[in-house]
Amino acid sequence: MTWSRSRAEARIRGFMASAPVVKVERYADEYLPRLARMREAARAAGRAPLADRPLFDLPNGAAVLVDTVQVYVQLLNYDDVRLERGVETPTSHARGLALLSTLYSAADRVVEGAGAQRVDYHGARLHAVVIEPRGEASTAERVAAALDLAEEMTALARLGGDRFLSELGVQLRFRVGIDLGPCVAINSGRSDEREPMFVGPSANHAAKLAMGDEEGVFLSDRVRAALAFRRATTLFEERAMPASVFELEALRARSATRDRGAVVTARLDEWTGEVREGRARPPVPSDFRFHQHTPPLRTIDYATLSPSRSVRMPLAAIFADLDGYTAYIDRCMAEGGLGEAVRLLHVLRSELNAVVQSEFDGRKVRFIGDCILAIMAEGTSQEVDLRSTVDQAALCAGALRSSFDLCGELMPETRKLGLAIGFETGPTPVSRVGIRGDRAVRVASSLAIRESESCQRECKGHQTRIGPSAYAAASVGVKALFGPGRTAGHLDYDDVATQVGSGRVPATVAGSPTRSPAILSSAAAAAAAAPPARAYLDR
Repeated sequence: MTWSRSRAEARIRGFMASAPVVKVERYADEYLPRLARMREAARAAGRAPLADRPLFDLPNGAAVLVDTVQVYVQLLNYDDVRLERGVETPTSHARGLALLSTLYSAADRVVEGAGAQRVDYHGARLHAVVIEPRGEASTAERVAAALDLAEEMTALARLGGDRFLSELGVQLRFRVGIDLGPCVAINSGRSDEREPMFVGPSANHAAKLAMGDEEGVFLSDRVRAALAFRRATTLFEERAMPASVFELEALRARSATRDRGAVVTARLDEWTGEVREGRARPPVPSDFRFHQHTPPLRTIDYATLSPSRSVRMPLAAIFADLDGYTAYIDRCMAEGGLGEAVRLLHVLRSELNAVVQSEFDGRKVRFIGDCILAIMAEGTSQEVDLRSTVDQAALCAGALRSSFDLCGELMPETRKLGLAIGFETGPTPVSRVGIRGDRAVRVASSLAIRESESCQRECKGHQTRIGPSAYAAASVGVKALFGPGRTAGHLDYDDVATQVGSGRVPATVAGSPTRSPAILSSAAAAAAAAPPARAYLDR
């Protein structure tokens, strides 16, 4: 599998030609009145009513500027379930996926009942957005609704875990991040893989507030200023200062929900009733059946996955982030040009996805904000060739950089952005969990996924970082590219293609515990002696 500049250029030009002309509407005074007219026309014509979730299924040419409160909920002790004595095993992965399924189901039940909107669920992290009640005068009420949402989600997840997964014997711990501000709502997924996205500083900032080990609700300084709470003027202060009991009670006093305990209990009773009647069935760990998908992973059909038909295998996870895009959108909101900024995102996402799937036979798991998460593997139905998988992941990372640079030549606005890339290898389950039907969530959750994201987060916009397990299994050429610091700058496809050699490091097949492979002594010695490539960056 190779990357071709001429093929990429033709493809990017095609994406530019087919990218929609984006019309940006203001939520309250433009989009909602038009939606009301569309619903009335549908009723008059006897057609099926439009969905109640106004921003979930936007057409690709639409972008809606809306005042939001962003809510991130992070399950802190997920690894207590996902790991078994510090190691990932089929049993521990089944436990982890069963927990995620219950967590996602609980969150969706609360989100839909509260009139909020799910954005994305990624591993043990949930992202939802509150847009009502609208208007600047209702800011405090929106924040109160966001707190309601978070507290009901965590309470129902705990009760659901106790009711349906009592065998896990774990007390769930959560951390919540909340920020407010204008965002641009778009949808750039396909009809069968909708990808709702809210782009803006508040979404990114709320995610940062949810990162950490301490339980609690963490409010941004913008939220604190709007509510006349004690200020926290730096990110460090915001992340170190959970909302006090007084602050939480002040917010709850503004809530439309007066008896949260009764509301959560009613939701649990409804959920239990659905289970009793056979309309819902929260999976338990023993429901998960794993098989190894025969590479390439591009052929994975998410619609066919379920707990009883889940994939588990050694693979490479790649995380690539459009560095600086949130700040770029923020400038466009202030200065104009939002339509072109959204159109640029459509083209960039399309090309990154095409590189992964068309050029390297990988499979996109999902877009997460302005990031892409993808997986790939090399081998047979019986064995994954781990060294070849790392080679291909490195080549793919280089190709992503080359295509991104080419986008900069064809679309000068791209030069205001960067691309930070991380990748890692490890045994990873892939499934579809949560509420059955169109609300089910594609999930790939493992230490390799987490490490690939961590590697990406440590990179600047011109850097690529390889995870420790992938580096241990890498060929001499790949090791030489990244050096002992495991990070390379401006690493493009040609850099990698000139260094990649041959060799095989087989990994165990699905169904048995997998540990990180040891570095072969001969390979380590050769890598130490090899001269660094021009892309090498010593950290």
